[in-house]
Amino acid sequence: MMYQQFYEMLKQLEQRIRTLEEENLALKKKLDEVRPIVIENINYKIQEINVDELKGTLNIGWSGEATVDDVSKMIGEVNENTEEESD
Repeated sequence: MMYQQFYEMLKQLEQRIRTLEEENLALKKKLDEVRPIVIENINYKIQEINVDELKGTLNIGWSGEATVDDVSKMIGEVNENTEEESD
């Protein structure tokens, strides 16, 4: 009697494995059908941007590795250039 129970459990497990294998195969086929999205080019239409007022500071090219002395030197150079342009 005990062997009969084991046999039934084994049959159920085998059936479950077959079902899972079939589901796995179907999912793999669906995955193969999915095409990846490829974006080759992004165009920004800068000319269509309307700016009414521009305030603040824009820092381009500064890195977090700059020392305080480096930043002070850059600010000094900018101030010197600004003074020369206003003369």
